This record gives sequence, C-alpha cells and structure tokens, in this order.
Amino acid sequence: MEIGRRGFLGVAAGAAVSSCAGLPGPTDTPEPEGTLGIASAANPHVFPLLLAMSFDPALPVRLIPIRESVDAEPLFRRGEAGAMLAMTYAGARKQASGAIPDLRLHSVTTWRGFFEVVPEGVRDFRDLRGKTVIVSGPMVSGRNGGGDIIFQAAARRQGVVPGRDLEVEYMPAWQGVARVAAGKASGITIPSPGSTGMIMRSRMGGRFGTVGASGDTSASPVRLGSIDFQRIFKGFSSFPGGQLPLGGLHASDRVMSSVSGGAGLDRVAQAYARAVDALMRHPERHASAIVEAYERHFRPLGAKAPPAMLLSRSIAAGDLIYRSDITLAAIKSDLAAWLGELVGKMPDPAFLRSDF
Repeated sequence: MEIGRRGFLGVAAGAAVSSCAGLPGPTDTPEPEGTLGIASAANPHVFPLLLAMSFDPALPVRLIPIRESVDAEPLFRRGEAGAMLAMTYAGARKQASGAIPDLRLHSVTTWRGFFEVVPEGVRDFRDLRGKTVIVSGPMVSGRNGGGDIIFQAAARRQGVVPGRDLEVEYMPAWQGVARVAAGKASGITIPSPGSTGMIMRSRMGGRFGTVGASGDTSASPVRLGSIDFQRIFKGFSSFPGGQLPLGGLHASDRVMSSVSGGAGLDRVAQAYARAVDALMRHPERHASAIVEAYERHFRPLGAKAPPAMLLSRSIAAGDLIYRSDITLAAIKSDLAAWLGELVGKMPDPAFLRSDF
C-alpha cells in the first residue's frame, strides 16, 4: 500500500468504523413510484451509491442503512428491501443457506479494499503463527461477516488455520484498532480506508496511538504495513492483477424478473456505474459529498465517516478500487470457483445469472 504526504492526518479509528461498516438524508418527501429499497451496511461499497444519489436526487432508490448484513434478511422477507450492496461471497452464502433464497448477483463493482494490517516486516500469515489477530466489524464483532470469511480463506491459502495456528479475537473496529495500537494484537482484518488510515497514522513520526477521553495518548513505536488479501488468491486469470470481485449489487429474483423492478434496478445500476467512473477519475472532487451523505445516513447507527482526505487518498493510492467495466459473463467461471472456495460450496447457477 502506498503512503504519501506526511502532513496528511488519517483518523484511523474513525475510518475503520466507517469502512468496515450526500446525498440527501432521509426526508419526508414522498417516494416516486417504483422506488427500490437497497440495504447496505457501513462498508465501502456504499460510497458510489451515495455519490450516485447526490448526482441525481430523483434516482428511484431508498437507501436502508443496516448495522450488519444479517439485518438485511428480514427486510427482504417483508418486502422493504429488494436489493442490497454486499460482499459477493456474503450474498452467495445468504442464497445458499436460504436466508434470502431468491437473491441474485447483479453486478460486481468493488475490486480492491481488504487488508490485514500488521507490523511492518510481516510478509504473510505464516509470519503470524502463534500470534493474536483481530477480525473486526464496522459496528459489531465481525464474526461470520464479510471480513471474517475472506480472512479465513486467505489464511488457509497460506497454510495457516485460524483457531489452531492463530488466536482470533472478534470485536468492533474501533476496539480492534486500539488493541493493535497498544501492541496487544499482531494484526487486524480491516478494509480501506480504515487500513490506509492506520498505516498512514503509524508512519507519521513512526508512531501509532490512540487518544483517550482525557486527552492522554497511548502510543506504540510499531510502524504498520499490510498483508494484501487481493494478491493471495492466485489462479483466476479473468480477474485483474491485484484485484478480486469483492462486492457488488444484489437483488431478489422478484425484482429482477418484473418489468418495472428490472427497469428500476437497471437505472440504479447505471447511475452507480457512472458514479464509480467519476469517483475513480477524481476522488478529490467527490469525497466530501460522499462523507457528508454517509454521516447523515449512518451516524444514527453509530458509524463515523472517514475524513474526506483519507477516502480520496485511499482511492488515489490504489488501496480502494471500484470498476464498472467488467461484466459477470466475462468472469463467471472464475467467480464461481472463487465463491466456492470462500463459501465452501459452489454457488447456485441462478445466483450468477447474467442474462438481465
């Protein structure tokens, strides 16, 4: 991960909460007919949607913020949500388990963003044998969440069995960041911009610490680096180098199969794609709008947005990558194999429909 500008202040804990976990916030304005309810936790794949909503306030979408992906399940059952932004493997697991049996993957747009933040010099999970590592969630423990699933698979890829070769602790991101800062854990699974902020902070004078309520600083001299999850999974030739099909837009078959639902979904997906392109081209122009919108939507749940400069820097440094140019059809075989590795069984072919 590239680190730049010494003067940049990354607020690591705040960024961690927002990135694991502008738009106009909720109003009393009547929703247009055909509005699509999209559930999303406080994770990076929500950023382009927030930007898309700011570009087009009339976009027929209602963002439903949730604390963790499991909270989407009753929303689908009640018909309050017809789509969700989620990790691809989390969506595949929900469909396979019957939690949301008609869930389908519509498009993959988040391609880079997961890291294990570790002391500088740690090369891979084999260097962490016998150590304690943390899996975090944006606001909850992170157990069985998107970070946990990819962490378990990445460690196994390197011959390390979590729970046997590693002591694994689960906690909200802000607690995990503090434990790493205090030297009480040797790594934490966390997405960018949280990971980017932690490393930048550690390299400002070579120290990383947290500020307590009384203003005291507990600092460790440890400089931080990362294990890049995207480079661990080899053998998928259709994936761009250093990237994985991490997350995207999912929808129920009911929505996809109906004329009005499918048209609304397509409109939202196209707006999301345009926002992805704009954000990747000029992150510095759009980060502030995204952060302001994120605060309005997710602060009531307890999530804190990353600083706009940190979000912009994460994208500019290549730690956080979105794409709108790769279709499901182009990666379908490799995607199915990768999801099978992470979930433990090959996904139902219906989950990977690409004929819409």
